[in-house]
Formats: sequence, structure tokens, C-alpha cells
Amino acid sequence: MTFKSTLQLEDQVEFAKNLSVLLRGGVSIDEAIISLANQARSKNLKKTLMDISGHLAKGVSLYTAMANSNSMFGKVVTSLVRAGEVSGSLPENLDFLADWLSRDSNLRKEISSVTLYPKLVIGATGILGGGLSVFILPKLVPMFTSLHVQLPWITEFILNASVFLQVYWPAVILGLIVLYIFFQVLKRLALVKSVMDRFLMHAPLAGDMIRDYQLALFSQLMATLLKSGLTVDESLEIAFVGTGNSYYKKALMDIRARLLNGVSVTETVKLYPILYPSNFVNLLSVGENSGSLQESFANLADYYSKEINIKTKRLPVVIEPVLLVLIGVAVATLALAIILPIYKLTGSIN
Repeated sequence: MTFKSTLQLEDQVEFAKNLSVLLRGGVSIDEAIISLANQARSKNLKKTLMDISGHLAKGVSLYTAMANSNSMFGKVVTSLVRAGEVSGSLPENLDFLADWLSRDSNLRKEISSVTLYPKLVIGATGILGGGLSVFILPKLVPMFTSLHVQLPWITEFILNASVFLQVYWPAVILGLIVLYIFFQVLKRLALVKSVMDRFLMHAPLAGDMIRDYQLALFSQLMATLLKSGLTVDESLEIAFVGTGNSYYKKALMDIRARLLNGVSVTETVKLYPILYPSNFVNLLSVGENSGSLQESFANLADYYSKEINIKTKRLPVVIEPVLLVLIGVAVATLALAIILPIYKLTGSIN
């Protein structure tokens, strides 16, 4: 989740969309927050809005109330609220939030639905393989032993593994759970996250999708923030907070630092060809030279959002052949482990 928050995506979409509607209808911010808190379906959202309402009662702005309360909204959300209040475009900024969060939610659902079939097939294959290893293959051990034939290494390996699983299956399950928890904790470390981001950015399919997602997010944030009246420097600071990818964080930090020293955004972006492709750089250069940077970012956001949708729909075409190959290899390995000893025995008799 790029908009870091402990609230669910649906709750954030509900908040942004409904608050925008109420503000456009002439309802004051104080009344709108109380109304949203009363009708909130989520306990977390209700608690957060009631806390914000308490701060609003003291006469502070919505941004100050969100920043000073125990708000579960991320810094990007509060920064966009601040930009909207300063420029008088709060409803428009809230509409952007609702639209982007909805897109993010829909993208996650699409990827989840696309990968559901592979997950089911791999899961069924794993259960079937585990069942064979625990209940069927150990019964073949006496038969193969009685043949007095040197078993192929693949057969010995699978039989030993099946006997081990049959005896120590509780320890294996516990070990997998511990390994999963350890991995979840480990990937939160900055160094590990950096290595993972580097690996994923260079992965054939995932790298392109991550890049398009980050470029769409960055471009949409910059277009909205610049339209709200913030400077390029202020917008880059908020965009830096908005990205969860360590590669892009480092690049945005460098872009902002160079900008403060008089170097244009385009010149710095050119130093990161893996993160920012040539068409992105060219369109950004046109916007920066013509003084229409906000329009360039808006066009880039629209382009890369469409690219994400196209690539998501192509996922099944790429995944299914790979899945068939993996299942074929697994089935062939198991079949060879059983057939080779019989074939070897038949050969020794002849």
C-alpha cells in the first residue's frame, strides 16, 4: 500500500469520496466529519474521525486536526488535505484520493483474481504430492528394498523425503510457520527491503509492472499537488513519502536535492534510465521547458495507468504456460522415481 495507513483501502475511499460530496454540498468540515463518523461502518475509521472531530472543535484546520490526532491516515493523505486547504481545492484533492485509492484497490483485486487459478493449481499439486509422499510412497520402500537393486538417486531422495515427512510432519509444519513469520519480519528491514526491491525491479514481468505503478503514482501525485498550488520542491517532498519502493525513494531524494541546487528535474531523471524510461523523460522535458509541468504529469499518469491495466490483463497468458511446465516437471520427476527402479530391475533380469 503506497498510501501508508492502518486503515483499509475501502475505508479511505469511503472517507475521501463522502467528504468531498458533503463539502461540495455546502456542509462545513466540522459537520461533515461528525456525519461521516456516525455512519462509518469501520470501527477504526469511526474512532479516527471522532478523534479528528475533537481537534476540529478547538478551531484548527482539518490538516492540523489530522496531524495532531491519532490519525490512521498516512502522510500523503494528510499532505494532500493540507494542499487542498491552502489552495481552496480540497474537494478536488479528495476526489483524486478516492479515485486513486479505488484504482489501487481494483488493481490488487485484478491481480488477485488473475493469480487465483495458479494458486489453486499449485496448492492442489502440493496437497497431492504431500499425500503421495506421506501415505503412498513409504509403502513402496519394502518392495524396492526386496528387489536388491541399487536405486536411482532420484528415487532414494524422494523415498527418504517421504519417510521423513511421515515421521516428522508436525515439526515440518511448525518449521514452515516459523520460517514464514521470520521472512515477514526480515523483509521489513531496510537492507533486506532494498535487496528485494532491486531484485523485483530487474525481474522480467514484475519489474515492468512495478515501474509503471510507481510512475503512475508519482505522476498523478505531482499533477495534483502542482495543481493545488504547491511548488515543485514541496510536491517532490510529498511524493517521496508516497512511494514504498526504496529505488524510487533514493531517486526522488536525489531529484529534490539537485532541484534545490538549481538542477532541473529532467536532468536528474535522466540519471535513472531504469526507473524513468525515455518517453517519460521526453514528455517531462517538454512540460518543464514550456511551463506546463502539471499537464505533462497528468498525461503521464493517464498513460501509465492504462499500461498497468493492459499488463494486468496479459498476466494469465504469461503465467499459464509457466505453470504447465512446472506441473509437468513435478509429475515427470515423480513418475521417473517410480519407473526407473522397475526398469533397472527388468534390465538386470535380461
